Amino acid sequence: MMKIPLAFILILCFFGCCSPSEHSYQNLLNTIKSQTEVVELISNNGKARLMVSPFHQGKILASTYDGLDGDYNGWINTIALADTISKNKNIGGEERLWLGPLGSQFSFYYQQIKPISDANWKVPETIDAEPYQLVAIEKDVVSLTKNMRLTNFVGTIFNLKIDRTITLFNSEAIKQNLNIDFDSSMNFVAFETKNTLTNTDSIPWTKNTGLIGLWSAGMYKGTDDSVVIIPLQHQGNLDNIYTYFGTLDETRLLLKENTLLFKGDGKYKTKIGIPPQFAPNMYGCYTKSKNRLTIVEYKKENDSLYSNSFISIQDEPYKGEAIPIYNNNKDFFELESNAALKEMQPNETDTHWHRVYHFSGSETELSEIANALLGIDLEDCEFKE
Repeated sequence: MMKIPLAFILILCFFGCCSPSEHSYQNLLNTIKSQTEVVELISNNGKARLMVSPFHQGKILASTYDGLDGDYNGWINTIALADTISKNKNIGGEERLWLGPLGSQFSFYYQQIKPISDANWKVPETIDAEPYQLVAIEKDVVSLTKNMRLTNFVGTIFNLKIDRTITLFNSEAIKQNLNIDFDSSMNFVAFETKNTLTNTDSIPWTKNTGLIGLWSAGMYKGTDDSVVIIPLQHQGNLDNIYTYFGTLDETRLLLKENTLLFKGDGKYKTKIGIPPQFAPNMYGCYTKSKNRLTIVEYKKENDSLYSNSFISIQDEPYKGEAIPIYNNNKDFFELESNAALKEMQPNETDTHWHRVYHFSGSETELSEIANALLGIDLEDCEFKE
């Protein structure tokens, strides 16, 4: 039986009792609550908050580390939000679960629309528009579930179940997970999404007809000073990185020693992919104008089968990336992670977790964290125009 304490379902008036700024967490929460149910998780004496919407595919829509009146993290499509009751899609959000592959003949994103091309991109409704079922809420955890039916480009039909658990971390959990310490004055918010995929078919999923991979992605507002920071493993270089869509010069993609820097300004459509042998289990993003350092940690596996984003029929469809990073030309960029693709028997499960840690403080304080976790000083994370 579902347990949903009223204390954790925040019901607010549309305008609230104050006049928060347009981009405040409070303002967005009021708007979403005027349309549908929101589950809010709260920590750090009310300063760390995140909102989850079962109606919007169980997404984390946004978080804040500065209380109700502070700005929210995450990018929201305000035009789609105004029409969300009728369409329930394209809303954006700080963390969503999609399912790979994105590219190749085994992709779910072209739905037998030939040929495979950017013009025929179409996200399946079950991923992009259908709600999740709310299962339970505890103090700092919310659980959701959804059954899906998907068909890939070559026509293989998959029946599956997703169980999704979202956890808000307190300061002690953050320090333990990352093996760092920080002052109590530091603003922070951090969360984990843990997604479990179950094969509910009566037959196994095999490589020759296509596989499924869990794929976590978060959307953030692009700024001229947002820089994604990826410390490559095994002396990787630019030739080891997949690039998609647009060309990249040193004003957008730069290798400093063994650290890859990628510009997230939301003004130029391009994407990079870090193959598993060069991908770290943790990377970051620094936005100087927001005094925000973001750390992304994910379940890194030793498997060799990963999806890629090449829009084509492929000879090697399982040669892909563990970390995809996407910069759009419509005001946002994405921080993502992929689970490995696996052959699965009926009733077999696979789980992928994805953690996001936001810190806000002085550049000196944030640089200490960046040095400890990413091996670089934030002064070195800038692009020359």
